[in-house]
Amino acid sequence: MKHSLFTCSALAAAALLCMAGSAQAQSSVTIYGAIGLDVLSASKVYNPALGTTKSVAKLEDNAIVNSRIGVKGVEDLGGGLKAVFDLESSIAPDTGAARSAFWNRGAYVGLAGDFGSIKLGHQWNVADDYMGNYFVFGYYSPFLMSGFFALSDYYDNAIKYNSPNWGGFEGGVYYSAGEKTVGKSAGQKIQGAATYTVGGFSIGLTAFQEKDPFGLYKGNSMYAGGLSYDFKVLKTRLGLASSEVNYLVPPPGTASTNAGAFKAKLFDVGLDVPIGAAAAMSVDYVKKDVDNSADGTGFTRVRASYALSKRTSLNANLIFSRNMGNANFAFVTEGNGFAGLPGQKQTLVTAGITHSF
Repeated sequence: MKHSLFTCSALAAAALLCMAGSAQAQSSVTIYGAIGLDVLSASKVYNPALGTTKSVAKLEDNAIVNSRIGVKGVEDLGGGLKAVFDLESSIAPDTGAARSAFWNRGAYVGLAGDFGSIKLGHQWNVADDYMGNYFVFGYYSPFLMSGFFALSDYYDNAIKYNSPNWGGFEGGVYYSAGEKTVGKSAGQKIQGAATYTVGGFSIGLTAFQEKDPFGLYKGNSMYAGGLSYDFKVLKTRLGLASSEVNYLVPPPGTASTNAGAFKAKLFDVGLDVPIGAAAAMSVDYVKKDVDNSADGTGFTRVRASYALSKRTSLNANLIFSRNMGNANFAFVTEGNGFAGLPGQKQTLVTAGITHSF
């Protein structure tokens, strides 16, 4: 009897261990990231405190793959359903500092399955998932220009749904709650995006609306679309966008202002060219024009990369930008943001290395 009880207990324990091992095998947690640095040389870098411009050479975070570290995980819940989470933080590799909030690039949890995925938390918008097929992404991109941030941005208190691929169609919707005391909708952001791909052809659209967080002014909006065709030997891209800015995002603790409200249009014409198995380059011309004015900014960007391995790449950028009218955009300044000078021309050259893990 004792032998029988011992045998049953041993078998039960073994079964529990097997079940635990099986459950563990269906879950995974991964530490991942990328680190990259560029040597950057920029002309006519404006210092607003001194009112002067000068040439600057310095080390910067990589322009194609921003440095970050993250932890992500997935658990198989059965029946094709999975739980997912991600925590991702930007790193300034030239100093080792974290940028702003520690998990600023992502902090979400959600479910994924045959229906697609739904995630809750601080996360990238849905335009970021799809618009890189039409607009040049990475740093030195049109989403850094006022009115067009929503081409690629992340927000707090967000609910995001991405569909599966249905015969070439993919899409997503995004809602970020404002959570403001001045009104239920104050500060909220809503976005939808969709793409359709067949063969080498792709078309995509996105629409974005955001409410003034203080409830004082009409909200801002942005609409964008794009076309691309992959000929294998090269890929052509066209991105078009329009925006209406009715309030400017205030500094922390201050109310919104509609001083400088504007409407603008933007286009991006680009080519991506693979060069053998390891190298690639792209060329883009981007132009932003403010409606009913002579204000505008144009820039040409040429970028190239060479893969030394699956994880390590060399890369370079050459950028020429020019302001027209009273436009004052600049990619590199000595102050905060991207405020340069009217009529300013700037040339940037970067060369660097990235490693992903």
